[in-house]
Amino acid sequence: MNNQPVKLLLAYDIPEQAQETYYRFVTGEFVPQVNHVGLELAEVWETVYGAYPRRLIVFVATDAAACKQALQSERFQRLEKKLLRFVKNYSKRMVPYKNQFQF
Repeated sequence: MNNQPVKLLLAYDIPEQAQETYYRFVTGEFVPQVNHVGLELAEVWETVYGAYPRRLIVFVATDAAACKQALQSERFQRLEKKLLRFVKNYSKRMVPYKNQFQF
C-alpha cells in the first residue's frame, strides 16, 4: 500500500432510535471534519437486504501513511468516539484503492 491511494471503509448499523441524530451528526459534523484531516468522502452505501451492515461509508486517502496519520489525529478520534454513540456493530479497515465496490 506504499504511495498508492487507499480506501478507509467504515461499516455499521444505525439503530432506529438514533437515526435522526445520526444523520444530523454525520452530514453536519462528521464528514466535513473528516475531510479536514485528509480523508475525502468517496462513497456511501446503504444495505437494504441481507445480513450485512446497514451503512458503508468510504473515504479515500492519498496513501496508507496519510490514512494512518488521519486516523491517529485527535480530531478523527474525537469524531469516531462521537459516531459510536449513534451506531452499533462498527468496524473500520483500510484497503488498497480499487476503482470498484469494496467491502
